[in-house]
Amino acid sequence: MCVLLGGCNVGIPRSGFTDFFVKDYSLPAYDPSTEALGETRRRFGPDEATGGMGGILGAAGGGGLRAWQASASGGNGGIGGLVLGQLYLETQKREPLPEAYPTLVLALPIVATDPNKGPTFGVLPPVIMKEQERLTTILAPDLVYNEIDGYGGNFRMRRFFSRDSSLVLDGGSTSEGAHEYDVHYVQRRLGPRSNGFFSGRLYYLTSLSNRFFGLGNDSDQDAESSYVFRRGEATAALGLELPLDFSLVLQERLTSYKIGPGRLSDVPSTRFAFPRVRGVRDPRLQILTHKITLRFDTRDSPTAPNAGIYAEGNLELSDDALGSDIRYQRYSFAVTALFPKFKRKLISVARVAGWVLKGRQIPFYEQTSIGGKFTHRGYGDGRFVDANGFAASFEERWNAIELNLADVQEVVQFAGFVDLGRVYDDDESFSLNDLKVAVGGSVRLIVPDSELVTSIDMGFSDEGLAVFVGLDYPF
Repeated sequence: MCVLLGGCNVGIPRSGFTDFFVKDYSLPAYDPSTEALGETRRRFGPDEATGGMGGILGAAGGGGLRAWQASASGGNGGIGGLVLGQLYLETQKREPLPEAYPTLVLALPIVATDPNKGPTFGVLPPVIMKEQERLTTILAPDLVYNEIDGYGGNFRMRRFFSRDSSLVLDGGSTSEGAHEYDVHYVQRRLGPRSNGFFSGRLYYLTSLSNRFFGLGNDSDQDAESSYVFRRGEATAALGLELPLDFSLVLQERLTSYKIGPGRLSDVPSTRFAFPRVRGVRDPRLQILTHKITLRFDTRDSPTAPNAGIYAEGNLELSDDALGSDIRYQRYSFAVTALFPKFKRKLISVARVAGWVLKGRQIPFYEQTSIGGKFTHRGYGDGRFVDANGFAASFEERWNAIELNLADVQEVVQFAGFVDLGRVYDDDESFSLNDLKVAVGGSVRLIVPDSELVTSIDMGFSDEGLAVFVGLDYPF
């Protein structure tokens, strides 16, 4: 949870350097200079020697509009002079760009918690930059302390080059050896018909607080163990937008995994508690997967939606004949539906997802897991693990308060939810018996212009309270 301490507005001068970090490249250029008009004139191709009635009309029109000297327009070029003169007038009517980017600087204390890691304390001085009415850059560095990870610092940047292009840069390390680095770029509207899109990501993680309770839906809470998890990943995806709100995505993923002995003095190491589980004592594994996804999306926003339906079906293959250390096939689906009411003050949301994994000797960290903010908020990340699983969530969202802080629109949202799900192995059939159920609530701060969502989710289950603090909706 973050509490606002104070903020101030400053201006960052424009330059080629600051343009890269702040400018909205989807906005038109505002340069009514003689040089710019001359370039446009050359594209129209007016010529004094062409003469004729068109030249007289073009000269009169272009000269009257002050595009250039009337005597310089002739023939078809005169028509071009008339058109260019009109363009020049339109440019003169536009407001020039301000000399500096408006920037909001805040000071926020951090009090966060995680079911596996425990509480984290620190300070977060976010910097919010905008051009005209649109947020283009958010910087969110922090200095933090956690009992397991130690002292650390993180740099975060969300850069929105335009409404079709964005970049995420995150990076941080701690004194005890925890690391997380993430570079994620998305580009939409590619190709001659602007119906293609690309996504690329590089990710590295060293986590000191991961937990494992054994395989199965009935794994015992008292069997808790810990391990150090190292993961490096590179993904690239190409997509094509299809008619009727469908799209097709092809993705390649290369992941490297390594499990180390647990470092927590009060929790047994997974290496000694579960030595026979595949993946616990294996050397570093390299997994190369090939994934195809069919999507259907009518939502009004991909990250902060208020209405619409999102559905996807996935087929993911890993083959040892194609460079991977293991072989498996994963089938999965997810459907989310949002139903706004009372002018979008209330939003009913339902989500269901399922996973089926086929293969042999698959390490536990590549299997299906239930638990965490994005699958089941009643338990910590990866609480229940097995080959197959499903999860469902029902949530009622209330956009309760609208704020305007330094010309930035913000919405405070409250939500109540029910999460349920379970995992099962290949020897079991699909069953609703022994469902894991949680109820809870959420408090969120939403910035509609940037589609930024900050969320605190609290879930209550048979194993107690789980709290998750972070960015983005759970679904």
